[in-house]
Amino acid sequence: MNRKVLAAVAVALLVGLSGCATISVTAEVGDANTIERYDLNITTSTTVYGWLNEAAKEEGYESLRDQMTDDVDVESDRIEYSEEIDGDEATINIQLSEIPSSEMDAITLEEDDGELTYTDTAFVNESAQSEETSELGGEAMSGLVLDYTLHMPGNIVESNADEVDGNTANWTRTGGEAYTNTHIEARSEMPSALPVTGFGIVAAGLGILMFTLLLTRTRKQ
Repeated sequence: MNRKVLAAVAVALLVGLSGCATISVTAEVGDANTIERYDLNITTSTTVYGWLNEAAKEEGYESLRDQMTDDVDVESDRIEYSEEIDGDEATINIQLSEIPSSEMDAITLEEDDGELTYTDTAFVNESAQSEETSELGGEAMSGLVLDYTLHMPGNIVESNADEVDGNTANWTRTGGEAYTNTHIEARSEMPSALPVTGFGIVAAGLGILMFTLLLTRTRKQ
């Protein structure tokens, strides 16, 4: 995902002095080359949302949507963007679908010896890890929560996740480090190819049925 999105959120949290936000990510890997779905959801206060809008315009964008999707080089029918205000809560959602991993700024997929490794460094920001920046943003970003869920195409054999269940891994991080120092990585088995497709199974079944009927008729003769 574009790091500019997360940078904009961090600035709003610091300047807005209302550092409560939950960033939820759900990623689903299709194969060694494709991210089937990458869903980024930001839930925060309307105060932070207002600062995000203002910051986007100061950066020269016509809208928050333009900033959030800037440099996301995908076809328009593969990206969905929405904003929702409910009382004092604002929600921003960006969903990408069927995207080649080569088009994802911070994500890499590497296949080796029957296994697939997924890496997402969108939440690694070395410049924000300095002592000065950490002291400045520590209190303002104490309310930041990151929930990250990853679905791999096969069982996960190794990861740095908090929880792993079959082909699903989950990470939960809080505070400033959630944005600056969360490295997402998981390695899974590649699913074995089926010997025949569903159509092949149907065709085989029909073939057996026809053979049985032919054998029955021969015996009757």
